[in-house]
Amino acid sequence: MIYDFQALQEVFEHLPADAAARVAKSLQAHRRVFVCGAGRSGLMVKAFAMRLAQMGRTVYAVGEVVTPAIEAGDLLLVASASGETAGVVRAAQVAKQVGATVYALTAKPSSTLAELADAQILFPAPTKNDASTRAVMGTVFEQAILLFCDAVVAELCTDAGAMRARHANLE
Repeated sequence: MIYDFQALQEVFEHLPADAAARVAKSLQAHRRVFVCGAGRSGLMVKAFAMRLAQMGRTVYAVGEVVTPAIEAGDLLLVASASGETAGVVRAAQVAKQVGATVYALTAKPSSTLAELADAQILFPAPTKNDASTRAVMGTVFEQAILLFCDAVVAELCTDAGAMRARHANLE
């Protein structure tokens, strides 16, 4: 087999059983949600934002031209394996300065991002700088984020038909 799925299984075995429910609860407690990540981690949380929008949530991706200013009472969900990516850390700092809640998805509990966050889920996965896996450049973390966010969607989804009705029709 070219790809070792054992690494993903190990990540999920180490996550708290209620991790997806905790993130879902935090999302429900905030009117507006902003997602942020760089590179492939950013793509994973943008996929999550798409699902949240299909559920009727007000959600924005940091860096998009239609994204408004984050405010007190908003939630910033950030993903960074290292927890040190400059743009991601800066977004968390700005969110904290205005009184928004920061929820971090990271692999590094002692990172700048983890220290800034109001809450976090730690993913025990290699970062892009770890050469100990065949899944290079943080792939395991990125895949785990995507699967985890889909688990959060499953926690939140009460009406799949309504989601389908909100799915993009300008494709």
